Amino acid sequence: MNNTTTLTDELTGKSGIQTDHGGIDIGDIIVLLLDAVLLIYTAWRSYDFLSTTVPSGFEILGLVGLWGLDIGAIAWSLVWIFGSSTKYQDWTSMAFFLLDLAGVILTSLTDSLMYGAKDGAMTNVLSGVSTVAIPLIVVANVVAGFIYHMTSPRTKAMREERAAEAEHRRKMGEIAAMERDLLYAEAYLLAKQDTLDKAVLLAEIKKSQDAVEKSTRDSLRDQVGIRTAATSKAGEKMDELKTRLAEMTKKLTAPKTDETPAPEISQSPAPQENLIPILQIPPADLIRFPAQISCNLGGQTIQAGDELTAKKNVDRYDIGRPNALNAFANVSEEDFKVLHNGLPLIPEMALVKGNGHGKTDPI
Repeated sequence: MNNTTTLTDELTGKSGIQTDHGGIDIGDIIVLLLDAVLLIYTAWRSYDFLSTTVPSGFEILGLVGLWGLDIGAIAWSLVWIFGSSTKYQDWTSMAFFLLDLAGVILTSLTDSLMYGAKDGAMTNVLSGVSTVAIPLIVVANVVAGFIYHMTSPRTKAMREERAAEAEHRRKMGEIAAMERDLLYAEAYLLAKQDTLDKAVLLAEIKKSQDAVEKSTRDSLRDQVGIRTAATSKAGEKMDELKTRLAEMTKKLTAPKTDETPAPEISQSPAPQENLIPILQIPPADLIRFPAQISCNLGGQTIQAGDELTAKKNVDRYDIGRPNALNAFANVSEEDFKVLHNGLPLIPEMALVKGNGHGKTDPI
């Protein structure tokens, strides 16, 4: 079987070329030949007219103008038959096919009159109209080309996809902004909670300090002796307050495991003039001795064997630590002897009466 195709088969649509009505028959071929021959005439007329509207030496622009007239009419008819697929493309291709044909008719008629009735009234009218209308038709073809591409289904699909991507980016940007705001809010709340925790600890420390200060002032005001401080419940209570104060201070200053330790803030030592007399002990004339009893003295815990320094001041003694500049307590001579020598052998516990100058009496 012969599978070769002839030129007639190609032209009639039996193989290859397909149209909207299924193929090209003999009538289509005749009409196409007729149009092709006649378009040679109209194209020459259009070129001849267009060449008269351009400066001398630029006649080539007349051939360019044919793309908006004769060639344009052929192009828009083929677009309408084979290419357009939307309502706007159909309207555009058919409208400019008719518009280009009108331009072909106008240029052909005007060019013919320019040779047959050069000075006629109709020639002058059509020449003036053509001079304005033909450039407008050519420019309109340029605009129509943009409209055709802008209204194509592919362009519409790409625009919808681009719009969807832009909307997606916008929404993702909103989510990113919300996550950022939540992160900042979380950091703020954590920092505020940490600040509140520190404020609570500081308040507890202040309360404990006030209690220690009050207890010390009461002890100095009542002149309770060292022996009473060593054995009384007040001394035990003060030890408990001091221990709790140390624990809270350690908890406040200890850095968190998941945070970089914050730089320490230097603080001036709390004034002690309300606690004990600030009495500087010069390096000379000091009495160095180990404590013979355990007690709480001037807000400080004394253990048996601790090294102490003392200096006599009239009939009382200023007590301090070795190498310290200030004393932390001022005691009577009898209380100093208890610290220096230990408790006397008495049958029961004794209290120091009065302001520290009285005698010890058995309880």
